[in-house]
Amino acid sequence: MADPLPALSVGFAFAFFALGLYAIASRESLVRVLLGLVIMTKGVALTFIAAGYALNQSGTAQAIVFTIIAIEVAVAALALAMMINVHRKTGVVDVKSIRGLRG
Repeated sequence: MADPLPALSVGFAFAFFALGLYAIASRESLVRVLLGLVIMTKGVALTFIAAGYALNQSGTAQAIVFTIIAIEVAVAALALAMMINVHRKTGVVDVKSIRGLRG
């Protein structure tokens, strides 16, 4: 009998990815876009872990996930710094406020 854990994990990973994609597509707030990006990367990381478990390559999957987490931290820090600057210039953290910062 096949182990249902990888299939269940991939299902949750797809749900995380879809939720993150929805948050990015809504584009109302920069915070929501950043959280959507973080949720999407968690779905990708969960997919790698499930695939590593299914293929008996957990060490390789963990190394890839650690790399994904390190990249995600750098992206989140850069995005938060940019959001702080947008808030200082406009007073709001809204996607529409970025369009007024041309120049």
